[in-house]
Amino acid sequence: MQIRYMNATYGVLNHAELTLQPGLNVIYAPNESGKSTWSRFIRSMLYGVSTRDRSAMADKNRFAPWSGASMSGRMDVESGGESYTLLRQTRRATAPMGEFSCTYTGTDTAVPGITGSSAGEQLLGITPEVFARSAFIGQSALAVDQDAELERRIAALITTGEEETSYSETCERLKKQLNRRRHNKTGQIPALERETAELDSSLQRLEDLRGQYRRAEEQLTVLRTQREQLSQQQDLWDQVEQREVWDQYRQVCDETERAESHLAALKSLAGPLPDEATLAQLENRCAILSRSEKDLQRAAQAAEIAASSASLAQRVCREHPLYPADEEGLRDRINSITVPDAPPAWPFSLLLILAICSLATAVAAAVLRMHSAVWITAAILALGCGALALLWRSRRKLKAELRQQREDVKAMLAQQMAEYLPLRKESTDAASQAAEAESLYQVLHKQQETGTASLLEQMAPYRASSAMDEAVAALAELRRHKSVVAETEQAWKELSLRRDVMKQHLPKGETPDLSQPIPRPDMDRNQLRAALDQLDANLRGAQSRLDTLAGQIRSMGDPDDLITRRQQKQEQLERLQGEYDAISLAMDALENANLALQNRFSPALGARAAEIFSGITGGKYDRVLLGRDFSLAAEETGDTARRSVQLLSQGATDQLYLSVRLAICDMVLPQDRAVPLIMDDALLTFDDDRLRAALDYLLRQGEKRQILLFTCQRREASYLAGRENVHLIEL
Repeated sequence: MQIRYMNATYGVLNHAELTLQPGLNVIYAPNESGKSTWSRFIRSMLYGVSTRDRSAMADKNRFAPWSGASMSGRMDVESGGESYTLLRQTRRATAPMGEFSCTYTGTDTAVPGITGSSAGEQLLGITPEVFARSAFIGQSALAVDQDAELERRIAALITTGEEETSYSETCERLKKQLNRRRHNKTGQIPALERETAELDSSLQRLEDLRGQYRRAEEQLTVLRTQREQLSQQQDLWDQVEQREVWDQYRQVCDETERAESHLAALKSLAGPLPDEATLAQLENRCAILSRSEKDLQRAAQAAEIAASSASLAQRVCREHPLYPADEEGLRDRINSITVPDAPPAWPFSLLLILAICSLATAVAAAVLRMHSAVWITAAILALGCGALALLWRSRRKLKAELRQQREDVKAMLAQQMAEYLPLRKESTDAASQAAEAESLYQVLHKQQETGTASLLEQMAPYRASSAMDEAVAALAELRRHKSVVAETEQAWKELSLRRDVMKQHLPKGETPDLSQPIPRPDMDRNQLRAALDQLDANLRGAQSRLDTLAGQIRSMGDPDDLITRRQQKQEQLERLQGEYDAISLAMDALENANLALQNRFSPALGARAAEIFSGITGGKYDRVLLGRDFSLAAEETGDTARRSVQLLSQGATDQLYLSVRLAICDMVLPQDRAVPLIMDDALLTFDDDRLRAALDYLLRQGEKRQILLFTCQRREASYLAGRENVHLIEL
């Protein structure tokens, strides 16, 4: 089959076109320009877009058109001398490129037998798994992994041609059957073993439960016997307690009779007694009179002290010089004190006349120019003035002394009055207080006499008394007698009530003979009650244990049924163990057969891969060792040491994987279909020499099948330029 033309709306491609030729097509494009997209587009056009893969890297998500349009494509191919046009379109978003048609190119006539799911297998003759592991060499995907489809294809080629057989699938089915019967601790056999062990455990458990049930019955019988014995002792205690009740009743009756007799004797001895209210009133009045007696004594003492104080104050007041004057008379007396008269004033007047005459004489002499008379007059005048001055000063001094005497007398009288007036007031107040204290004493004395007489009169019917002290003693005696009588009466009432209550609760039946003794049990009442409680608890526990064991025995079912089920499980276990052994034997035989098949397949594929790998590497490696799981190793020419693919450089590793891929294509792909080889940057890590060797091999392969070599380098185009059957395309 050859691809002639493609039109794609797929990923970065938007109605992009690509025309191809037979032979080797070298398609150059820089990175991120759609080379890998064209490779995946070819695979999607042939085998469709998977809708089962829901991961983010699924083709339906990874290659959704960037333009937002629906995913679609067209591919014109030639196969078997016919030209076909494959169309895939998207009708539903959940089924990208799900709408498929295959027609003869240039017509609307559908090609029979080619559908969307079978187009790749019909045109190429291989399944999508075989195509992905042989002719489709994607970017960074040179390695080949094990696959059941590829395995069947290889087995068909080297055996009978039947492609329905796959060792891995058969082995996987047998392994599932084997694991179904036993896988570690899971599977049918371990389950049956556990069920058999559980049945054995159930049978053993049932036997143990039966033994426990028998022992529980025996224990319950012993406990019931002990319970009966304790019940008999309890009945004996009931008789003892009934006897004690009758004894106590008889004792209470006797005590009641004695209390009644004692009460009657006390009442007779005590004589008439006032009731409680009257006695309380008498006691209250007596207490008040006792307190009044004390108040009366304090009033007498106060009156005596007040009289003594008044007498003392009056005596002190009488001894004062101003007594018995009052305050008003004293103040009038102070105000009436005056200054005595000064000496007569005629000497002063005489001297004044003399001075005037002298002055007149002096004036006359001066006028008459009588000088001697002037001097005499002047001398007389001077003497007169001096005498006048002395006389004036003496008179003033005398008046001052008289005024001072008056003030001193007033001050002395005022001081005496200040001392006398408080004494007079104190004497007056003390006399008034003494009169009040005496009056109070007389009032209290009268009240005390009246109250005492009334109290004695009220107490006369019960106890005769003539004084307050006798009344107090009589009231104390009345209270004591009344208390004794009341206590005795209360005791008699309580005994009567107790007797009546005990009579109501006497045991039913005839009165027992109290003269006949009843033996006491060995255990006291508390010990017996505790023993009965413990025994009842043991009985309940034993009965519960017995019921539990009976329920467990019933829940385990019929022992014969358990034995039958165990026999059935044992038979199933033996059958499954036989099947397990047979499957293990079959897997061993299959492994031996697969080993023989591998010994036939691996050398052939390894030899073809070694031939290609040797050509690419310039003869450096001459052997390729291939495992059943496609694990690879290589041997250098002239050296027997194996080198695993992990030990090779990246370039050598890619070259080894490419050699195996090309060998698989030669051996697996149908020769009559000429399946195209799709390569996406498969030679990227090759050096120049090995690149040229690989391109030479592809040139030879291009004579048998169409090859699409997508590359991001210009080395391929430079080396192949001008070669026959080579078509250079630049996107």
